[in-house]
Amino acid sequence: MFYDYRDLSVDQDLDWLMGEYNNVALLGWSMGVWAGQQMFEGFSERISTAIAINGSLCPIDDHHGIPLERVQATYTSLDEKQRLKFYARMCKDRSLYRQFLMNQPRRKVESQKKELGVLLESAVVRKSRQNSIYDCAVVASHDSIVPTRNQLRFWPEKIVRQVAGSHFLFYSYKSWDEIVETLSSRIDNGFTTR
Repeated sequence: MFYDYRDLSVDQDLDWLMGEYNNVALLGWSMGVWAGQQMFEGFSERISTAIAINGSLCPIDDHHGIPLERVQATYTSLDEKQRLKFYARMCKDRSLYRQFLMNQPRRKVESQKKELGVLLESAVVRKSRQNSIYDCAVVASHDSIVPTRNQLRFWPEKIVRQVAGSHFLFYSYKSWDEIVETLSSRIDNGFTTR
């Protein structure tokens, strides 16, 4: 699991790591969709399936991602109170929000703010969907972080799987395997075939 996108260089030998598995699934969520493209673009032939969940390759973009003004406002005002408001918007549902808070990331606000600052500089570079490594784009019906309509404008309709829910979907599934099996567009032994 990768997070904190201030530095997308990887300490591990990904080629060796992926060589240990017959099937490799890549799940990118939110800003991780863009980061996954950056990190794994050169390994697309080794990836059995790649699923983009509630994100795009233009993560900070008025028409295909999170509007720039909203990201800048979040960056400027980010403190503990604003982070909790962000988590509430991310979950939408109160019971989901309470469950998320019991398992929230153990990161300091300052760390997340620095990461958002780096993303404001680097994630505004648009990536083409024609070169995407993702073969399935999961778009929640009520995503108020990466607006649903913006995601639908970005991804080709043929790979979009619309699901009910908000930006944070993970508690709807029991395991990573279930996510891959449920959300992949064409399934062969649990993984999408290319």
